[in-house]
Amino acid sequence: MTMTREFSRRATLKLVAAGLAAPALIRASVVNAAELDRAIGSLVMVGFSGKSAGGSFARTIAGHIAKGRAASVVYLSTNIGSRKDVLGLNKLFHDAGVTHIAIDHEGGTVQRLKEQHGFTRIAPALTIAQKTSPSGAEKIYATAARELAEAGFTFNLGPVADLHRAYNPVIGKNKRAYGKDADTVISYAGAFVRAHRRHGITTALKHFPGHGLSKADSHNGFVDIRETWQPEELKPFAELVRLGLADVIMSGHLYVRVGKGNDGELATFSSTLVQEVMRRRMHFGGLIMTDDLDMGAVRKIAQPREAAIRAAQAGYDILLLSNTLKPNADLPAEAIGWIREAVRQGQIQESQILATAARLKKSRSA
Repeated sequence: MTMTREFSRRATLKLVAAGLAAPALIRASVVNAAELDRAIGSLVMVGFSGKSAGGSFARTIAGHIAKGRAASVVYLSTNIGSRKDVLGLNKLFHDAGVTHIAIDHEGGTVQRLKEQHGFTRIAPALTIAQKTSPSGAEKIYATAARELAEAGFTFNLGPVADLHRAYNPVIGKNKRAYGKDADTVISYAGAFVRAHRRHGITTALKHFPGHGLSKADSHNGFVDIRETWQPEELKPFAELVRLGLADVIMSGHLYVRVGKGNDGELATFSSTLVQEVMRRRMHFGGLIMTDDLDMGAVRKIAQPREAAIRAAQAGYDILLLSNTLKPNADLPAEAIGWIREAVRQGQIQESQILATAARLKKSRSA
């Protein structure tokens, strides 16, 4: 509790101080434009339309990956055809040089790959925690991780590190969190991470800084947690980082209190949360990613170009663009252009982009 309050106090002081003077723009000095474009491409995790490697949309996305315009792809439920289709798509992306192929495979209601695709059904997180030990959970998740790896996936967008409250409409209602207290969440989320690492699968703790006590669903609009958030919600993230059990942290589209009084900002665009809390106070050196920038929470306040730039400015390493509202096979190239121009204008430092590219390269070789 004391540590979390200190996070909040320091973050508040930082934001207040920053508000006293307009930040100076640091204009980048681009030495190698092609290298910068590839570094920018490292940030892009993009969705696609279709269910087959023969589709023009998927092949265009693979072409962008091959040219360094995107590093990773993400599957949604609309991309799941037959098992043969899934294997064909993953081969297409791997042949193009993809860094990560990501999918939501938590279990329960959030499991894209079903039994008909050759995957074992996973119970919801809360059910697993209620019915088995952490070691038993690790065995369950090891099976899931092995099946993902065998199919060519490299990244499971889980586990949920939020706290359970039955009234929560998106986490609690669907039993996606392991328990009401932080220690239970730490034990079972840690089992999830360890099991996946054994099979070379990257994982992401979500939804920072805590979505479980909220009373709304960020798929529909941003969720204001200024009055509901509790310090204990930060504990699973901080402790899993301390234990070395955090590959990636995914933020939620959550409106958080970070400034003086009741001031707040969207976590997706908050350099305070990324740079001050996660990097400096929690000493997290891994990758930090947004939740989907195509979700209603973001679309209601920022169009894709602005959202991508603001998230990159905040210091996010992976910009998740599901490419669903207005599917665009050339979105990776457009995103490169948006961020390149922001670097040229001094809105984003080139050194920050290159640091992200280095972190991604390190994660890939780990």
